[in-house]
Amino acid sequence: MNKLGQLPSNTPAKKISKFEQPKNTLNTKELKKKSKDFDVSISDKAKELKRELSATEKVSKIHAKKFGKVTEPAILFVSGFDWFGAGSIKGNYDGISDMAEAVEGAQKFSWDEKSEIIEEIKKRDGAQPVILVGHSFGGDTIVEVANELNTIENGFRTIDLLVTLDSVGFNNDFIPQNVRKNLNFLAQGPYNFLNDGPNIARSYDRTTVKNFLRPEVHSDLDDTTDVQIEILDSIKSIV
Repeated sequence: MNKLGQLPSNTPAKKISKFEQPKNTLNTKELKKKSKDFDVSISDKAKELKRELSATEKVSKIHAKKFGKVTEPAILFVSGFDWFGAGSIKGNYDGISDMAEAVEGAQKFSWDEKSEIIEEIKKRDGAQPVILVGHSFGGDTIVEVANELNTIENGFRTIDLLVTLDSVGFNNDFIPQNVRKNLNFLAQGPYNFLNDGPNIARSYDRTTVKNFLRPEVHSDLDDTTDVQIEILDSIKSIV
């Protein structure tokens, strides 16, 4: 030992025997066992989270691939078939046209333009609201559109508002879960074969459905002032 009380630099360090190891120290086998147990519990949660993230990422990628970048809402009005040649109050279901003209950026389609309607929706960025209003055969068409968009291939595209005015057609009473809100207006007489029934949500956790029984006949429904106000107010609350 030198004068400063230090060991010479060439003095070997004292070895600690295995009997002098701290009592709480785990051996290699125990560490591996505890590590394995820990990894299993975390792994299950990690796998579940990974599945959720993968599904979300997949839908996001589908949105990016399938949908365009137009940053404006899709507000689409769809007219029905003119059964009687100017059968409504103003003729040729003009109530749908009037509402379309009253909403900035809205567009009007015919009931037999389903493909064009879907393509118009796909032009929109996935974050943009989608609003569909359809009368008669047009009501049937927009339910078909909602169903076609409710697939993973189409990114489960959300329909923020679906307004059906006395839909005419088949299988249009069940509203798919990608629809957030459905307003369904039902006319009374005189042609019972034209009048629609109440709508039902496939998932009430995801979709709100409101059915309104109206005194108007089928062809007058889209021209009725308080019906138009209800529709336009609902659109304004979204956009």
